[in-house]
Amino acid sequence: MNKKLVYESLYLVWMGLLPLLASGFLGYYALANPSFFTSFSLLGSVVFWICAAFIMGLALCPTTFFALFTGYVYGFSGLLPLILAYSAASALGYFLAKQFGATALLSRVPSSFLTNVRSSSFSWVFLARLSPIFPFAITNAIMAFVGVPFRWFITAGTLGMLPRTFLAVFTGISASSWGLLFARPELLRWQDVVSLLLLIVSAVGMYILGRRSFK
Repeated sequence: MNKKLVYESLYLVWMGLLPLLASGFLGYYALANPSFFTSFSLLGSVVFWICAAFIMGLALCPTTFFALFTGYVYGFSGLLPLILAYSAASALGYFLAKQFGATALLSRVPSSFLTNVRSSSFSWVFLARLSPIFPFAITNAIMAFVGVPFRWFITAGTLGMLPRTFLAVFTGISASSWGLLFARPELLRWQDVVSLLLLIVSAVGMYILGRRSFK
């Protein structure tokens, strides 16, 4: 049981840290070669977005960073394929975590809380996706571990991702260059305010849901 707990914990750490490392490479390449991504044929674009789904689903790049990249390179025309790639990445991450399992971790979680999450799956997933502090890949894994039904996971997850995805894409569009975005962080301040509001809504909602577990 202890060995399995270590494996399950390392899986979540991998889902949290690996995107940070991979985003550095993608950001550097996008900064140096933005025209590379806009010169694809229709088939090339389809292949690119399928690859994007795998990249995000396997925790190789943070979704917020990919949304910034999409806004900078493609503008709002990239929003729809980005959302579709998000959904595919969510499904991939969910089913991978299902195969992995997390019996050791779940044994340390109160059964009343697990029952609460399963019975209010839509609300929990929506609020988790709405919050800017919950990593995409870790949320995929946790919801799969807990046993959230896939139909609610994919529906609520997609809806919950929309506000912060739109914000990140718009921020990418607003930056005339990646260099300007990093050199002038004040461009992100308005997004920080909105992100804080999303965080508050998410936290309050989860607090209300969580209280039901201990009544």
